[in-house]
Order: sequence, then structure tokens, then C-alpha cells
Amino acid sequence: MVKKEIHTHLIRKTATSPLVCTLCTAKIETGQVYHVEEGVTEHLHSLLARRFCIDCYAKHGEKQLINSQK
Repeated sequence: MVKKEIHTHLIRKTATSPLVCTLCTAKIETGQVYHVEEGVTEHLHSLLARRFCIDCYAKHGEKQLINSQK
């Protein structure tokens, strides 16, 4: 099976329900800002999209977070 790679970037969102950071497993409360992965040219299903808390984004940056866990 050929694995297709989807190019992604992170967008800033406000949580409408409690979430968990993919990297540090910290709880993202409703109303908090977080970053979610989104496909650049293709759709990335919400079940596959990784979510990162604001602390992980500030500490590691977008490029390192996107390249992690690939």
C-alpha cells in the first residue's frame, strides 16, 4: 500500500469543547486558544488532525510540531 503524504499547516482556533493536546496531553479547556492541523491543498479529516496547546506551539513552533510524529 502506498502511503500518501498530505502537506499541512497549523491554524489558530478557540476550543468550543474540551480537547487534549496531541504532544503533551494537557487539557485544552473550552474558550482556550489552541492550534489545529489543516491540509494546505487537500482536506484533512478532523479525526486525523492533530491539536496542540498554546504552550507547545510557543515552545516548539509550527515547523517542528508538523514534522513531529510523521
